[in-house]
Amino acid sequence: MERKRKILLQEVQPPQRPDEERDIEWLCHSLGLFTKKDADKSAFKVFRILVDSSMKGEPKTSAEIAEELDLARGTVLFHMKKFASSGLVRQASGRRYVLRESCLEDTLDDMMRDMERMFERMKRVAAEIDKEMGFEKRW
Repeated sequence: MERKRKILLQEVQPPQRPDEERDIEWLCHSLGLFTKKDADKSAFKVFRILVDSSMKGEPKTSAEIAEELDLARGTVLFHMKKFASSGLVRQASGRRYVLRESCLEDTLDDMMRDMERMFERMKRVAAEIDKEMGFEKRW
């Protein structure tokens, strides 16, 4: 069975100067991972820990992340589910979470390939619909 992916892309102005915290926050805003309801920036904090632990090769459980951030485990799991459904993170050994790949750039490359495959499928179906309905390409 094919996994469902939900990726929301938003065009957000990147930070003017390199800044690790703002860059990560910008990336997450661009991927639609933050909502206005997240006033305490718990999504950002959880994602930040995931990035750090993944790059160190030390996957963490939701309970470990919750304890480290003094958040409810349910809050962490809520964000993990969102990150996983977007394709950013995956479960590693046991109940430990890591970035999909060993670094953010490779993770985004994989996500791009996922989107390209999705768009190619949609394009093939759209071409069939056009053909069935008698639409012709105009240019």
